[in-house]
Order: sequence, then structure tokens, then C-alpha cells
Amino acid sequence: MEERKHLLDYLAQIIQIFGITILVITVICHFTGEEAKDYSTMFVLGSRGIPIDTILQFFLSSVCVTGIRFLFFSDIIFKKMSIAKRTMAMVLSVIVLTGGFAYLFGWFPVNQAICWISFFICFGICFIISAVVSTLKETMDNKQLEDALKRLKEERNGSINRDK
Repeated sequence: MEERKHLLDYLAQIIQIFGITILVITVICHFTGEEAKDYSTMFVLGSRGIPIDTILQFFLSSVCVTGIRFLFFSDIIFKKMSIAKRTMAMVLSVIVLTGGFAYLFGWFPVNQAICWISFFICFGICFIISAVVSTLKETMDNKQLEDALKRLKEERNGSINRDK
């Protein structure tokens, strides 16, 4: 049975993506902001901070990523597509989205290979971390459900034995 999502679930997901993104950009800004300020609107303040426009752009990107995730992982459109294919399609969509945002907002020069290499390294690291965290969460959730089912069966067996 598929769990129904509510608006607050999506808002929580948006805030999680946004928070992690801002944390990553803050760390990058701290270490490379001064060198990158001539290349990117994200680092125009150097290592002193992230511009408000950039923060709002990342919030918009978080909303879009959550929308893409909803699109690929609900059964509204892609009913028969495997999880692996949905994940690959979602990752490709997020890369295209980020490329579009990079071009529109000047996040990095899209015509320089080193910028794309840096992006793919950061994206890969974040994706791997996200996949590990998601797997751990799913494992913990499954364990809790398994324990609850076991308790329910024990309670049911206990009440059946008492009724006899």
C-alpha cells in the first residue's frame, strides 16, 4: 500500500533539500569563495557569505527538485517504470534543471569544463550521501515495521491461546 503524501510532507522535503544545499554551498563558499567570486554569482561576496538572490534561487531549485521527485516517484505518470529507471531519469532531470539554473542565474560558467567537472563531483558526493541516508532510513523503517508486526502476531497468538 502506497503511503499518501500531504502538503506538509512536500514542504518538509523542500526544506531538507534547501537546508542541505545551503550547507554545502556555505562550506564551498568558506573554502573557495575568494577564488570563485569572479566566476560565479553564488560566490560574488567571496568567503563572506551567499547573496540573498542566490539563496532564493536555491530555494526555487529545491521546490523544482521536490516536484521532479514527486513526478518520478508517484504513480501518476510512470506507473510501469522500475525504481532504478525512475532514479536515473530523476537524476538526469535534476542535472538538466541545475544546468538551466546555472545558465540563467550565472551559478557557474556553463561553457567551462572545469566548472562542470566540479559540479558533477559535488553532485555525485551529495547523491551518494543522499542514497546512503535514504537506504539507512528505509532499513530502519522496515525494521520498525517488522518489529511491530512481530508484536502484533505475538499479541494475537496470546489472545487466541487465552480464548481456548
